[in-house]
Amino acid sequence: MDGRTFSEERETTLPRNADNPSHQISSTSTSESTTNNDVAKERVAIEERLAAKMFSYEIICFFLAITFAAMAALHSSPPKISKPPIARPFFAQSSIVLDFYKGHLDAMIERITQADFSFVMYYAPWDAESQALRNEFESVAQFYHPQIFFAAINCWHPDSECRAQYNKIHGYPVLMLYPARESGINYRGIRTAPYMINFLDALMNPIVRITHKEQLTELLIANDAVVIGYFNFTRLDKTPGYREFYKAAIRSLERDPNRELVFAIVTSALSSKLHYGVYKFPSANLLMWNESLSYPENNEWTSENILSWISSSIHQPSLWLQPPGVKALTLAPYLHEGPVLFLFTPRNPLHTENYIYNLIRELGLQYYNCADNMLVKDIIDRLETKRSTAMIRHFSRNQECAHLLNKTKIYTEQIKESITTVSIQQWINNSCCANVAMNKCSLCKTKAINSLEKEIYRAKKFGDVCKDTDVFTSPIMIEQYEEQIYNYNKNYMIMRLQEKSKLKRLHTDMKYKTSLLKEETDSRSASIIRKNFLKESCKRWLAGNDYYPSLFPQDSSRKFNISLKELVCKTNKTLALIAIDSLHYSHFAEHLGIDISRRRNKTTIVILDAAVESQYVMHHNFSEYTLINFINSYTQGLLERTLRSNNPQRYGMQKLRNEKNHNNVDLHSQIRVPELTTKTFLDTILDPSKDVVVMYFSPYCGFCSAISYVYLTVAYYLSNMDHLIFVKIDGDNNDLPWEYSMNRFPSILFFPAKRKEDSTVFPFSIPITIPNLLNFVLANLNGDSHVEALINICQAGTGEAPDKYKKVARNKRKIILLKLEHIKDIHLILGSTIDLDRKKDRKKAQLIKRKFQKYYSVIRLLETDNKIERRHFTFKDAVHTPTAKRELMRSEL
Repeated sequence: MDGRTFSEERETTLPRNADNPSHQISSTSTSESTTNNDVAKERVAIEERLAAKMFSYEIICFFLAITFAAMAALHSSPPKISKPPIARPFFAQSSIVLDFYKGHLDAMIERITQADFSFVMYYAPWDAESQALRNEFESVAQFYHPQIFFAAINCWHPDSECRAQYNKIHGYPVLMLYPARESGINYRGIRTAPYMINFLDALMNPIVRITHKEQLTELLIANDAVVIGYFNFTRLDKTPGYREFYKAAIRSLERDPNRELVFAIVTSALSSKLHYGVYKFPSANLLMWNESLSYPENNEWTSENILSWISSSIHQPSLWLQPPGVKALTLAPYLHEGPVLFLFTPRNPLHTENYIYNLIRELGLQYYNCADNMLVKDIIDRLETKRSTAMIRHFSRNQECAHLLNKTKIYTEQIKESITTVSIQQWINNSCCANVAMNKCSLCKTKAINSLEKEIYRAKKFGDVCKDTDVFTSPIMIEQYEEQIYNYNKNYMIMRLQEKSKLKRLHTDMKYKTSLLKEETDSRSASIIRKNFLKESCKRWLAGNDYYPSLFPQDSSRKFNISLKELVCKTNKTLALIAIDSLHYSHFAEHLGIDISRRRNKTTIVILDAAVESQYVMHHNFSEYTLINFINSYTQGLLERTLRSNNPQRYGMQKLRNEKNHNNVDLHSQIRVPELTTKTFLDTILDPSKDVVVMYFSPYCGFCSAISYVYLTVAYYLSNMDHLIFVKIDGDNNDLPWEYSMNRFPSILFFPAKRKEDSTVFPFSIPITIPNLLNFVLANLNGDSHVEALINICQAGTGEAPDKYKKVARNKRKIILLKLEHIKDIHLILGSTIDLDRKKDRKKAQLIKRKFQKYYSVIRLLETDNKIERRHFTFKDAVHTPTAKRELMRSEL
């Protein structure tokens, strides 16, 4: 028991004793944790105070920034913007064109909605193209007034409505035609009066009505392709599909402003069924030279679908091409497909026929008709018949139009029509009238108060009415106007009584009375409408005669017994035939190496093959025989490549002016570096007696102009060498043989004399400087020329030698050259000698001896001349020296 008790006590005491150190440790850790908590709390409190201060500082800085910004905005003055210039009229006040020079777009739109057709020019008054187009636009307005409303609007003025509405116009001028109840059509053709007149005529008559099959054949002969629509016409508003077809005909003018593609319609369902085999309405066919395509039945009948179907299906053996005048891919598709034959000839858009182009069409149909299509043969025969009678028909048409249409009457009518619009120009741009988009004269007519006033308006002249009665006139003008009405009253009543008495006499003299108009006096009768249509066509025809005379091709191939089809159909070469107006695109011909102004009738033919980078120009005058012979020669591969040769006078000769360079070298004479062309290039560089240095340049290369001084300076240093010439050539505008062509500018080549095959190019890795170019030339010269060049460079580098030392220097040069020549001759003789003691070589030894004797005699003469010259010049200098020096020199002499 005691032992157990002792052990229990011991066990109970041990935990107590064990608890003591743990208690001490826990107490220690508790005190430490309390201390750490206090430190952490203090730290958190400090951080909170710092965060609060930082936040308050940020708020204060933010409010200060806003305050300073507001104060700066209040105190700073607005940016100074220059005021736009005052808008001024672009067209004359008497012009038929209504000029909205202040850019009032709403007023112009209001006027456009009142007209059937409106032709609008969006211009910028400072633009050069707008200024050039102004007179052409005025001429078109005089031609078509009053059928079409012509307007012009300043769409550049910063404060205008037009500028605010259309602020993304990329270029001026912009020509838009607005048909009634249709969206505008952008005119993208040539901006001259004849082309715009042709465009407007095509837009006012977009569709041709077909009444018989022969008419359709005539359309195929006169045009490249025909789109014919079949409709069951009962009424215009009850003819499904016609409006979309009409819209397609108008919209096609954006891509085809010269109307190469004709739209026609057959209005009778019975005729469509009997003559054309068409039973579904509406429907359309695309008639081309060798096939006819029908509009797909599953396609929706819309103008967009019709136009896309036409553009994807049409193909022509020949066509007129009109480049847009900017960078475009107009020619690229044709050049990628193969060689292209270009016809450059004047085009008269006011004449329906171009007889030279008809010959190209005729030959094009022969060229592609290897399958002997009967329809194509018929078209060819008809074209040939029309060509043979072209001159007779042309002059007979001139006589008919001269008989039908009197030019003087047309001219006076145009003048009278232009007078009635004089007062509109100022009125439409007044500040109080800017938003009122109506004709001033129509306002005058509607302001009549009573019937008497209306009758007075009818009695007065139209212009006087508008001047006297303006809705925006002052009260004083209104009182004057009322007095004028009262004054007209008496005269008017007397005039009315006289007219009534005259009418009574006429009625009594008439045998019968009728309310119907006669056909001759009815403006809407069929005969009057036809007569007016013929007058309009004759008006365009005579205007075309004034624009450019018609050209007629010569002779016939039958006289010369040649054929185009036989050779072409046996080979695998195809040509695309393209015609271009040489009056407006002569620069295209110039880039191909053709001076179109020197060609007869400004007409020529060129075949361009982009695959082999070659062009072939027909040098003979244009005729049927020369054209067929030219195409046959190309097909057989007999033509030689035509190399463009640019005229050096076009750019002028570059000259080096009298100036001092950085070495104070006075260039006394002007240095001319001849400019070569294709014709003179080979004769110059292949001259065996000349070392030739050639620089290839381009007028579009800026670095070429920068190094021209270097080239001219080196040419000046070596200008005294007769057998070394420096030349240049425009490598961009002159075609050269392939082995002489360079594709990098500038390039400098050296052609050594008698070793033209060893020509070298100046390294492109080395900068073109005077020392580098001199080293290049010296490295390619032979021994004698090398020494002569060094002497010339030394003389030019140290300044021109004085006159008194010129002869001495010349003799020194001769001595050096003679020594070198003597060494060369002896070396050549000894090189072929085995032993001078042999009998065969004794003659050579004697020859060497004679050469040495001759050599020493010449050397003595030259050295003697040098001594005499030196003493002579020294004596002359001694005259101006002191006496002691003079005596010393005499003793030496």
